[in-house]
Amino acid sequence: MTMITEEQKQIVKSTAPILKEHGKEITSIFYKKMFEAHPELLNYFNLTNQEIGTQPLALANTVYLAAENIEQLEVLLPQVKTIAHKHRSLTIKAEHYPIVGEYLLKGIAEYLGDAATPEILDAWGAAYGIIADIFIEVEQEMYDALGDARNQDFIEFKITEKQNIAPNIFTLNLARNDGGELVDFTPGQYLSLRVKLKELFHNRQYSLTKAFDGKTYQVAIKQENEKDPAGVVSNHIFENYQVGDTILATLPAGDFELDKAANQHVFIAGGIGITPIAAMIDSLKTANQAQLIHCVRSEEYAVFAEEFQAKLGERYHLFAGENVTQADLSELVEQGAAIYLCGPVPFMREVEAILLALGHAQSDIHFEAFQPALSLIK
Repeated sequence: MTMITEEQKQIVKSTAPILKEHGKEITSIFYKKMFEAHPELLNYFNLTNQEIGTQPLALANTVYLAAENIEQLEVLLPQVKTIAHKHRSLTIKAEHYPIVGEYLLKGIAEYLGDAATPEILDAWGAAYGIIADIFIEVEQEMYDALGDARNQDFIEFKITEKQNIAPNIFTLNLARNDGGELVDFTPGQYLSLRVKLKELFHNRQYSLTKAFDGKTYQVAIKQENEKDPAGVVSNHIFENYQVGDTILATLPAGDFELDKAANQHVFIAGGIGITPIAAMIDSLKTANQAQLIHCVRSEEYAVFAEEFQAKLGERYHLFAGENVTQADLSELVEQGAAIYLCGPVPFMREVEAILLALGHAQSDIHFEAFQPALSLIK
């Protein structure tokens, strides 16, 4: 177990503002150096997030938050578990952490130049070691929970059904192809799918959209044609994978889940953010437990609308081509309900601000973001 002295803790805390201000630049140097020395690690990272900067920013924020809380790291456990789920789904293992640590320190040293004294680098090395130990322990518990070693790696799944459900949105039904059993999952979780393009594997997470039936998993995928860069993996799967084909995936992961203590659940989705929420609603025993607000650009993008209408009736509220307002949320979201937000980050931030202005507790608001979670911290 990594040890850190009181003096090193103070060094880390005093230099943490450097990470806050320049973390993205430091971690960009880190990723460049690490991938040059260990190109095999490119098989684990989302290269689009590297290109647009969300992955370096997420790492910088992780390290900064750990530095700020070096004397009480337990307060970061919620964020650690969110990231650990992602790592487990990508099959990141303990042996990867020393490599990351080595090149993170090199990134700090290069950026700080002569200011990077041996004392500073040693302190940050000790701090990183403690952070890594926490992640390794949490992730090992997640691997152990999967049991059979086959369950801990990417698994071959056969596509049993492929269906277009809206413009540029399709679902895949997946059946395990290696003779192993499917494992149950928590509604709100996702699968990591893996495809090979040229010489590299590319991994993406897609939400499970139906409650577990013991036979197949269903995920929904949006072709990201309107973004720059366009969706590499989503487009490749749509164009090249058909019913009967085999695709690699890991077993379900993620910590976006129903609040078991809540009696009422309010789901607010923007666009494709409906996908994890769909499984949550599918798993509810009675419609009286839920309200659904779905905001889409037009009705043709209202995926699963018939299912929601059948189950929720007047508790299903579709906002097509219009924004949900403070007046709408005041009427539809009762105080004390558990609230679940998923969709574009600006949409979630706007809705969250309205909910807080209406007096809802921050602790009642739960998020799922389709990008590295700690890249959302400003």
